[in-house]
Amino acid sequence: MSCRRARHATGHGSRVSFWLALAVLAGCTPPPVQRGEPPPAPPKSEAKEEMHESPVPEGPWRPHLLSRCRGEDEAPAAVERSLSAAYELFRYRAGSDAIMELEICLGRHPHDGLLQLTLGQLYVMGGQGEPELLPREGPAADVGNWPRNRARLLDRAEHLLRGAQSTRPDDGIVDFLLADIHRARGDTTAARVALEAGLGKCTLTRSLDILRRYQRLQGHAPRLLSRIAPQYPQEAVQAGISGEIIADVLINPAGRVVQVVPLSSPDARLTASASAALLQAEFDPARFGKYPLWSWLRIPTRFTLSG
Repeated sequence: MSCRRARHATGHGSRVSFWLALAVLAGCTPPPVQRGEPPPAPPKSEAKEEMHESPVPEGPWRPHLLSRCRGEDEAPAAVERSLSAAYELFRYRAGSDAIMELEICLGRHPHDGLLQLTLGQLYVMGGQGEPELLPREGPAADVGNWPRNRARLLDRAEHLLRGAQSTRPDDGIVDFLLADIHRARGDTTAARVALEAGLGKCTLTRSLDILRRYQRLQGHAPRLLSRIAPQYPQEAVQAGISGEIIADVLINPAGRVVQVVPLSSPDARLTASASAALLQAEFDPARFGKYPLWSWLRIPTRFTLSG
């Protein structure tokens, strides 16, 4: 019985309960797939890390996935079908059915990180006040009281996202969604801790796609907040050397430059000075909606002789 067929058995008039459907599905499920070794923990200080990432040549700014970042961006075929079906239901304003689709599939694949992440995000959105994401059945079913519903939705979201952390430990999106839960509860201290944890991790491609699809997010380029003027090397001044250095800079989710890759320059001394100044620049990082991410940004630095 597929996840989608199970949804129709519970969401469109059948007397079979949601939990009975889960029990039937769980009874015929093979053991969960064993996961590989988790990704290594991120460095404690991204700003001082020695980076050797390769920028993509086209475009003034580009979202970027660090080479050290690994995550489960593919799921079993049955899970992928359920994820697609849930999104189609969500698109057609059947958010409650989308949640039930994923909950039933989660009964068959209880350790799938993408399922947990997607479903957790829907519960976060429901707890933030999306009326179409109030499920009729399941662990956070409507009890007819909004304060109680809200608490149940956010509790279910946190439970799922904590599970996602075990299979996606280097995925900062999980931490950003946990920060959303804490903000919705009014716990600004816990929200700040979760946000800071996410800033030190990766923004995995599939996770960003899940956010973008369900929240209809738009991408925004990094924005320069402060930059130190580079020193004009005295040797270059005496030699009459001027011109423009074009460099790609890698900006982390905290808004710090962690790598500079010169693309063109009239002189190595000017390149060194421009690069040193760029490493001290501060940015509002690139974002999808409010969620920060790694990105490359192309920046010119011009040296002009006076007089």
